[in-house]
Amino acid sequence: MKLPYLLLSAFLLILGQNLYAEFTLIDDAGVEHTFGKPVTRIVSLMPHGTELMFEVGAGDLIVGAVKYSDYPEAAKKIPRIGGYSGLNIEAIAALQPDVVLSWPDGNTTRELHRLQQLGFKLFASDPVTYEEIADNLRKFGKMTGLESQGNQVADSFMQEVTHLRDTYSHQTPVSVFYQVWHEPLMTQNGQTFISKAIELCGGNNIYAELDIRAPQISKESVLIANPDAIVASGMGESRPEWLDGWRDYPKLNAVQSGSLFHIHPEFFQRPTSRFLVGTRQLCEKLEASRRSSSAASQ
Repeated sequence: MKLPYLLLSAFLLILGQNLYAEFTLIDDAGVEHTFGKPVTRIVSLMPHGTELMFEVGAGDLIVGAVKYSDYPEAAKKIPRIGGYSGLNIEAIAALQPDVVLSWPDGNTTRELHRLQQLGFKLFASDPVTYEEIADNLRKFGKMTGLESQGNQVADSFMQEVTHLRDTYSHQTPVSVFYQVWHEPLMTQNGQTFISKAIELCGGNNIYAELDIRAPQISKESVLIANPDAIVASGMGESRPEWLDGWRDYPKLNAVQSGSLFHIHPEFFQRPTSRFLVGTRQLCEKLEASRRSSSAASQ
């Protein structure tokens, strides 16, 4: 009678090993991470990481998140472990996460180094292209044992990207100034997901060649470049007043064609699937700018 029991035990052992086969994932910093099994406790140090986890169905595995992790609604109930001003290292340590989603461009090096010293696995998420957003969805699905759902969401995301790209990327080019802020006057270079949206929509980011991701620029340089469209999101839901300050320069192409555009930051400042909403809005606005410029030249 003991033999069947031993065989059953061996079978269950093998089955368990197959269910939790070791796997590796490479994060956006190029670091390879090995996982013995799917993670069950996650701390997210950036809003987009929180949102992406919810997209693959793993939102309930997040045990701690930063202040502005506010989408979907359920994300607001996650315990807070800091924000842009700093992280509560002690609170993170007390949560004993299997993995910490880190944001190299938004978290301080000192705090990330401290978490590493404490032995926590930091998985960097910093997608700057549509393909990398989809890749993050796939990796987060794999990481949490929800690979099928992650792949499904990523595939759907890329299908819409392809549709928008096929529709708009080959249209007449529109030179674009994306204004991050007004004091100091800031923009983005070509190595950001927002600049990739401008490119997808058939636009040319006039500051794409700058070395710094979010450089300060002068108003004079904008006037000299004379963009066809000026786009801004600001920090809140309403259109920023400083966007319409460019009307003081009536000779600007963007002013003459009425191409001073606002896109809600919720849809344009996070590299998640909702970024497609902002991308679609941008494409439609740049198409309107083309029509206005064409009508004015006739």
